[in-house]
This record gives sequence, C-alpha cells and structure tokens, in this order.
Amino acid sequence: NSGFFVRGGNIDQNLILLDEATVYNPSHLFGFFSVFNSDAIKNAKMIKGSMPAEYGGRISSVLDIKMKEGSNKDFRFTGGIGLISSRLSVEGPIVNDKGSFLISGRRTYADIFTPLAGDEALKDAQLYFYDLNLKANYSFNNSNKLYLSAYFGRDVLGFDDQFGFDWGNITGTLRWNHLFSEKMFSNTSLIFSDYNYSVNVLSGDNDFEITSGIRDINLKTDFQYFYNSENRFSFGFIGFHHTFLPGEIESNAGNVNDYKVQDKCGIELAAYISQETDLTHRIKLNYGLRYSSYLNIGPGTVYTFDENNFPTSITTYEDGELINSYDGFEPRFSVNYLLDETSSLKGAFSRNFQYIHLVSTSTTSTP
Repeated sequence: NSGFFVRGGNIDQNLILLDEATVYNPSHLFGFFSVFNSDAIKNAKMIKGSMPAEYGGRISSVLDIKMKEGSNKDFRFTGGIGLISSRLSVEGPIVNDKGSFLISGRRTYADIFTPLAGDEALKDAQLYFYDLNLKANYSFNNSNKLYLSAYFGRDVLGFDDQFGFDWGNITGTLRWNHLFSEKMFSNTSLIFSDYNYSVNVLSGDNDFEITSGIRDINLKTDFQYFYNSENRFSFGFIGFHHTFLPGEIESNAGNVNDYKVQDKCGIELAAYISQETDLTHRIKLNYGLRYSSYLNIGPGTVYTFDENNFPTSITTYEDGELINSYDGFEPRFSVNYLLDETSSLKGAFSRNFQYIHLVSTSTTSTP
C-alpha cells in the first residue's frame, strides 16, 4: 500500500481530505502518481504538527485539499499532453457572477501502446488509471451559497485476460455556506466517500473475484466567529457512519465457494471548540478541546476465545444495536513565535484518538 509517512506515523495515520471527504488511498499506480490532479486543486494545507481541534480521527498529520471553483466570468480550457498521461480541464459560469463549474480529467495510456510491443505476452496487458474532478457552486444571495463537488478515480491492471486488479476512490461533497453576519458564518456539509478494490482471476471454468472496501457517510457543521482581527473562534459537530466490507468472493468454479465476510458498521461522533488568537504581532496561539467517540454497532456476531483460540461464546447483535464504544477528550494547544520574516519557533501539545486502523499483510504489496 503506497502512501506517505509523517513524523514516524504509519500511512493509515494521515488524514487526507479532498473538499472535506476522506480519501483512503491517495495514489495511482502504487504511488507513482497522486490521485490529486493539480489542474483541479485550489490549495492544499499540510499540518504535520499539532492539528487544530476541527480535525480528528488520525494521530499523525492532516492533508486538507480544496478543489478549484471555476471561473464565473468566462469559459476557460486548459490541458496537456504527455508521454504517460494527458489531462483536460473546462471551467466557466453557470450564471454570470452567481455560479460556476469545473470539470477536470486525466488518463494514462500505457495500455494503448502495449499491442505494439514485440512481446506477445504484453499485447493484452492493461495498465492505466483515470480520474475525474467535478465542482459547481451557486450563490442564492449574499448570505447563502451552495457547493457541489465530486471525485472519481480508478486504477486498472490486467494481464492477458487471466488476472485483473483494480481499485479506486469515489467522493462527493454537498456544502451550504451561510453568513449570519459580517463576523460569523457556518458551513454545513453532507459528504460521501467510497474506497474499494477487486482482484479477478480468470482461468476458464475457475473464474473468481475478491472484493473489499470502505463506505462513509458524513454530516458536519462548522461555525467560525471573528470576534476581532486578533481573535477567531471555531466550533462544530461531526458525525460519521462507516460501513466496512472486509471481503467477498464470488466464483463460478466448482472448487471455490462463494463467501462474504459480514459487513462491519460504526458511528464516529465528535464536537469541538477552539480559538486562534494573536497575542502580539510575533506570538500566535491556537488552543481548543475536542470530544470524540466511536460506537461499534450491529448487525454482527462477536466471538470470545479461550487461551487455545477455541470459541467459548457467541453473541449476535441486531441492526443498529450497540456492541461496544470508545471515547475521550482531545485537548489541543500550539504556539508560534515569529523570530523574523523568515524564521519562527513552534511548540505544541495535543492528544488524538484514532479509532480506525489499517490491517496490512506482508504477503502482498497490493493496496
């Protein structure tokens, strides 16, 4: 599984967001390409020290990426043709000065040239990825604006109709921005995230496919209040519903049985409040408190085992029934002291909870 490591953390300990949606696998072609198309990116914020209280669920870092909103004045076309991949972006107004859109796509095409290879074994090989970024926004009035963004991306690897492997991310964000006054506004977002992969073995009458994935639905509301130019307050509420698909095998082979590991479900909740203040033109503080909890919920079957790993009891839980829970308070504090225009000293203290972890195996390099 490709990824990046921050401050000694593992790859699953980095929170990666694209327009607030969680991206579980941030790479194409085992890490040779990023899933983030630079033509569609407005800005990216990397937090590798103590993260503010608005972020949670990971203990190492945050990579918060925002997509471009598109021009609301005129239509623009940008793109590029390369030896490995090509890209094209289109943006323009939906209604002049009220709304705009952006469509940006990429695709590699190594698979187009494999039939030209002299090696017969490579002629039917597949090796490519594609992704598509979409975003639109519309201002109803000076106080209300709606945003809709989505990402679709997938990698496809295959060999001679005998073996196939593909994986990809799908995300979607619907965000409502509301201004209460010149000093206070809110963002309310409904977010969808899906990551899945499949392995296909095609061998005549012994075909089978193995799939696995993660699906999230997230509802969150964030408020920001600008008390004055030196003091800014933030607070909000976040709720996740996680569905984990550990594994499923489908087969038409007589010696391989269809089987599906039972889905796992969880609810992750959090609330936070924080303040960012400029004590002087050199000293800046950011401090806050976050409370988070994780609820394992049914349906599900839980086994207990003895010291010889034999099951001693079985408990069955109905849909939505609480299996167990975890929770805790997460204080955050950071200080930044500007020495001069190019240097600063930083210090921080934080406590973070991570409820979801990556289970990896050393027997395969697949994500």
